[in-house]
Amino acid sequence: MPLRDVADILDISLSTLRRRIAEGALRVHRIGRAIRISHVDLAAFLAASRSEKP
Repeated sequence: MPLRDVADILDISLSTLRRRIAEGALRVHRIGRAIRISHVDLAAFLAASRSEKP
């Protein structure tokens, strides 16, 4: 999925999404110059985010 689509799903800005990627919180796949996030990696990120909250 393109970054814009993931940012829309998470209801965050594109710059916030890029920060999460830089922090290593969200895994990306690079295809040429394109950066994509798989549905599986997005689901793992969401599951990890839920388990971190008290």
